[in-house]
Amino acid sequence: MAKEATSIEPLSVEQRRSDEESIEYCCLNIWKIPSGLSLTALKDQSAASRQTFEETIMKEYTEKSVGKPFEDGQLTTMAPISTMGQLAVVCVLSLVMGGALFWPLVGVVITCIGSWSSLSLYILLTVILAYHPMPDVSQSICHSWILNEVYKYFTYRFVFTTSGLKRAQNMTPWVGVGVPHGVMPFSNLLSTPACQSYLKFDKVKASNNEPLVLSSYPEFIGCPASVVFHTPFLRYFTLLRSEHVSRKAIEHQLSLGNNVGLVGDGIAGIFQCNHDDEVVALKNRKGLAKLALRTGRPIIPCYSFGNTEAFSLWYDGFGIMEKISRKLQASFFLYWGRFGLPIPHRVNITMAIGDLIQVKQVENPSQEEVDEVHAMILAAIEETFNTYKSALGWGHKTMRFV
Repeated sequence: MAKEATSIEPLSVEQRRSDEESIEYCCLNIWKIPSGLSLTALKDQSAASRQTFEETIMKEYTEKSVGKPFEDGQLTTMAPISTMGQLAVVCVLSLVMGGALFWPLVGVVITCIGSWSSLSLYILLTVILAYHPMPDVSQSICHSWILNEVYKYFTYRFVFTTSGLKRAQNMTPWVGVGVPHGVMPFSNLLSTPACQSYLKFDKVKASNNEPLVLSSYPEFIGCPASVVFHTPFLRYFTLLRSEHVSRKAIEHQLSLGNNVGLVGDGIAGIFQCNHDDEVVALKNRKGLAKLALRTGRPIIPCYSFGNTEAFSLWYDGFGIMEKISRKLQASFFLYWGRFGLPIPHRVNITMAIGDLIQVKQVENPSQEEVDEVHAMILAAIEETFNTYKSALGWGHKTMRFV
């Protein structure tokens, strides 16, 4: 059953053992799915057509294990990718990640040694890059060749339980929270088109659309930091279905019947990356618990395996860069990946999806109620990490909250 923020009788040892032995764990190998096979590409969006699609995905591209979340190291294989595919991914990510890193440095150089005319041109180009109109291509990206190559580059997977998936499908809309952030939360970014493409949600939204179309059903909306929408080059990530990570924007999407996903530790999480363990800056960040109580919508806790290994980074040990970043809601640090460039390392990235947490709606929640839900979120995230870490090759790692 779904977890709920109320007092319940604990299960007996026998009941818990019986439940654990019957759990079916799944690994959806998103990187294996052909680019043309996607809910966004279905012309027939009827319930029957979507059900057939789900059966195909679960049968042909999903590994299953009953009673145990896979053997140790079972989910560590790296996906094959062609030289052309890898080159395409490197070019795209170099543009987005490299541009975001080098463009400010270009501005510094021009300011120091350039002419007034070159500085004026730089400012004009910056404004254009930050505010030029963005095309609505989120659906076509979902079944594009280049996105499929990105999935292969990161051997992208979802791991979850069958019962957990059914609850998530039946209890929309909900808020998904994934941690840790890392330099760039690739697992969270990729979950936006992956959820839209491969997880069906059949609770039809209030609509006069006849026949049914893709937007008749709940969508999955990613919520990056608001500054991303106007950061040159980095803003191209918002070509995926995105919304500002503000309370008003999130509540609006939930009111439309859409599911939303966000990174729980945000910018603060960047400055906790290290090689020894997984550190999540969520211990005292209780806004998500308050949001859940005010809206009464469920929370789905997730752990993003691989986010912290995609890049190496440097920041000062005095916390100055972190304070500036949090104050301005923009990240100031240095990062690098393959070949010492802003190209992410080719690492396996997996979104581990935990059990849904039900929350009763409270318009003005007390601090005690917020603390209770927050504690449940932390416990569920840690449980999700511990459940799948060995199968994914992270058995030597521990995680902690700060």
